[in-house]
Amino acid sequence: MPEDLLKVVIVDDEHLVRNLLKNCIDWKEIGYEIAGEASHAQEALELVEKVSPDVIFTDICMPYIDGIEFARIVTEKYPLLKIVILTGYEEFEYAKRSIKIGISDFLLKPVNDDEIRKVALNIRKKIESEKNHQAENDRLREHLEENMPYLMEKLLNELVQYNLENEDLRRRLDYFRMKINPGWIQVAIIEVFYPETGTEIGEEEKLLLRMQSVQMIRRYFKEDTQIHIFCDNSQRIVILNSDSEIELIDCLEELKALFINSLKCYVCMGVGNLYHALDKARLSYKEACNALDYKVITGKNQIIHYCDINFQMADQYQIQNEQIESLEFFLKAGMEAKAIELLDSIFNENNLGQRADIDTLRAIASNIVSVVLNVTTKIGIRISDVFINNTQPFDKVFKLDTLPDVKGYLKNLITSAINTIGRIQNKKVNQAVRQVVDYLQENLSNSELSLTNTARVFYMNASYLSRIFKQETGQTFIEYLTKERMEKAISLMKETDLKAYQIAEKVGIVDPHYFGICFKKFTGMSVNDFKREDTDRMLRRKESCGCAD
Repeated sequence: MPEDLLKVVIVDDEHLVRNLLKNCIDWKEIGYEIAGEASHAQEALELVEKVSPDVIFTDICMPYIDGIEFARIVTEKYPLLKIVILTGYEEFEYAKRSIKIGISDFLLKPVNDDEIRKVALNIRKKIESEKNHQAENDRLREHLEENMPYLMEKLLNELVQYNLENEDLRRRLDYFRMKINPGWIQVAIIEVFYPETGTEIGEEEKLLLRMQSVQMIRRYFKEDTQIHIFCDNSQRIVILNSDSEIELIDCLEELKALFINSLKCYVCMGVGNLYHALDKARLSYKEACNALDYKVITGKNQIIHYCDINFQMADQYQIQNEQIESLEFFLKAGMEAKAIELLDSIFNENNLGQRADIDTLRAIASNIVSVVLNVTTKIGIRISDVFINNTQPFDKVFKLDTLPDVKGYLKNLITSAINTIGRIQNKKVNQAVRQVVDYLQENLSNSELSLTNTARVFYMNASYLSRIFKQETGQTFIEYLTKERMEKAISLMKETDLKAYQIAEKVGIVDPHYFGICFKKFTGMSVNDFKREDTDRMLRRKESCGCAD
């Protein structure tokens, strides 16, 4: 039986009615195949098990089990199977109850060929729609399965970087079957890097090292279901431990040895404090980040615990996490005045009070230097571009002896960092727009060329592309694209004998009428007038040269 034909089973206790139904229409012509027939419900149930039909036509009045009860039994077991009830006029009201149990349709006896054909076609259309819908669902489900690791990593990043509602968080963790003990939360962050050899290490080598490192950590913790390993938005490796039986610091010591000996690389690890509430994961992560920033001071192949770098300042004034986050934002956004205002606030004498000894000032200054280093290195800026004539900023900090000296140095540092960040970002914008312009020039004939599609090609947000394009070219994306297409169209009119619709196609405009509108708006004249004037111009030029025939 061909796979694309739907299978039909006919159930009726009258042999003549069954023959009538089988022969009243050309079933194959409308996509069906008669898979079998039965004279009563019990026989039909066995037949359904055997041939797995798509559609059943059944009489309502049959011995032992009537059509309604038979339909109920079948639809409970095969909810997608379509059933059509055949009924006499006097049974019509009774038959209407069948709609409640999922009957697809019913026909009044004596059956009409056209009605049977119509019902069969409608049911086939519905089955095809359901199959298409199911196929789409299967495709989406498969796509979801493929993206599950990414979605799980995204959730873990949200857990350690944002304040999530507990109920929503628990529901999402349950969906991904992620085991996290909310009473035991500690975060560690790991950075791995190759020794400097004088040769620049490519992005591929860095990526491969990070992937090898993640695999090594996962193998190490493969039996620990309450430890989660993922990469954060800065592509640092994050370990979230929620297993009270695990001593994370001891594990990190062993991992450090594995990295050094097996991967022949350097490693730095920052560890946050242990907390007993899931909503503290963000705080432990932030502490781990701050601890990792101190790698500049502690050196390579170190495990830095947040409590170790802060215990000596326990009774002193400390820069707050909110202030660190604000300073990071002001640096990235180029808001120099706000950054300097925040710096003045941090070093306000009223805030420092009696604790303003030089060690406190140097410690706070070191923290701010770490923030600047963190922001600039994430953007890809070399330290020497910011710390001009002084690539050892911490040495400089610990030689400062007064509050004005500390503030003056940090203000100059912030100004230099913001200027450098702005210069780098503008350079990146210029390069990006140049690439987009080159892409437009090469693809003018593509009628699908649009702001959205172009942004997708360059992995940009369409609004962002629109903004930087106007900023760099002085024209909107559409204005520029239209100008380039019209200039190319003018060139083709002068250099070829192509028809207007052919030129329209070559510049990516499929509608000749719309091409004409654009052309007239750009040149001030219609295509025909332009061609006529261009022809006259050429004749006048020939005459002036004495070349006319």
